[in-house]
Amino acid sequence: MSEVSSSGEVDAVRYSRTQLLIILMTPLLVMLASTALYFSGLLLPDETSNKGVLLTPVLSVTDLGFPEVVIGTERHWTLIQLSPVCVERCTERLYEQRQMHIALGKLESRIERVLLTESSLAPDQAANYPRLQVQNLAAGALSPAVLSRIPAADLADDIVFVADPFGNIMLYFTRAHDYRAQISDLKKLLKLSTIG
Repeated sequence: MSEVSSSGEVDAVRYSRTQLLIILMTPLLVMLASTALYFSGLLLPDETSNKGVLLTPVLSVTDLGFPEVVIGTERHWTLIQLSPVCVERCTERLYEQRQMHIALGKLESRIERVLLTESSLAPDQAANYPRLQVQNLAAGALSPAVLSRIPAADLADDIVFVADPFGNIMLYFTRAHDYRAQISDLKKLLKLSTIG
């Protein structure tokens, strides 16, 4: 009888050790599998939820000729419209940007709009866009990083950059991105942002 009970005890101990080993190895196997999948690039989504053109790595507002950003208490996101010569298409884009800015509703106060141009706005145009800041685009102000990373066709198409309160430009919109796409991206950014 003692042989039967000792054999049963050995089986019970062996079963308990197997269960313990399975319990301890499960997290390790999960960690190893997830690390392997991450570094292999398998199962990564090909799509993003943004509608604008994402810049990785980000540019800085200094790349557009602005001075270095000084962080103060007034933190705003900035929409910078680059229109070297502001004529009819530029004015249409300004109107679209103003309407999109208003459509943001309660988020409107977190965003500033800037027009970067070599032209000057006519007094009646300036009156139509009272909250628009107009900055002079100096010759050669665009850095080599901007010129090499953004297609020339986009730069000539009244492009709108999105800059965070720290002066990082992470996204831009071309004319192909309508106001709905811009609002969608801006609402996402502002919702997830704890700055500005």
